[in-house]
Amino acid sequence: MQDEEKRKRIIAAVTVSAVILIVILLIVVVYQIVEICAINSRRDALEREYQQILADIEESEDWMEKYELNEDAILYMLALQNGYRPQ
Repeated sequence: MQDEEKRKRIIAAVTVSAVILIVILLIVVVYQIVEICAINSRRDALEREYQQILADIEESEDWMEKYELNEDAILYMLALQNGYRPQ
């Protein structure tokens, strides 16, 4: 009789331990899934910000090219506005 009670206690302890282990593992899996989603969201936001910065750089390069092409005309116009009189 004592052997049977001992065996039942051992089986109950093993069952409880297995259930606790499974619950802990499920909690870890859920946490990892949430963390992965958060990291993916952050990565997407950074990717969008990176693309916007690249677009801004390209736009400023276009502006610089236009400015360099018209630099003489712009300087002449500013000189006229500040009192320069051509001869």
